Amino acid sequence: MKIEYSFSPEVIKAMWRHYRGYTTISIANARVWYVAAPTISLALLLSGLCFGYTWLQTQGWKFFFASLVGIPIHLAFDKWKFSNWVKNGFLQGTEGGIYSLIANENELIVAKPDSIETRLSWSAITNIIQNEVITIMYLSLGDCFYFPTNAMTTEQRADFDKLIAEHVTRGKS
Repeated sequence: MKIEYSFSPEVIKAMWRHYRGYTTISIANARVWYVAAPTISLALLLSGLCFGYTWLQTQGWKFFFASLVGIPIHLAFDKWKFSNWVKNGFLQGTEGGIYSLIANENELIVAKPDSIETRLSWSAITNIIQNEVITIMYLSLGDCFYFPTNAMTTEQRADFDKLIAEHVTRGKS
């Protein structure tokens, strides 16, 4: 079975949503700090105001300002890092090139235009996440590749799902 596809803006958005969810060190922990840092700094500020500690007031203001400035910078940096990764790693749209994924009983072959193809045995796939827009195939916890689910016909999707059921044990990653 051969699937040919290109990356549409809809697929890129799905990749971004996945990227934000699985980069746990930089994103998920930061989401906690998006709430915690301003709250802690306001607590310091109010404590300083209530008890008359000038140093505590000053530190509370500095920490509050830094958290309000740092959060948008962090979000913008992650978006910039992702967009550079997409620009450097993927050709977008039909004018950028057609990618292909060949799946059979023995292996998967992923090929980019004007590039060397990558051959993967089914045992290399540790987990697969699939929805109507995107399919994410994990090689390890932090390493995965994407292809658009909507690039498959219903027959191809049924064949692909059958191959997944036979060869991939979900949830190992």
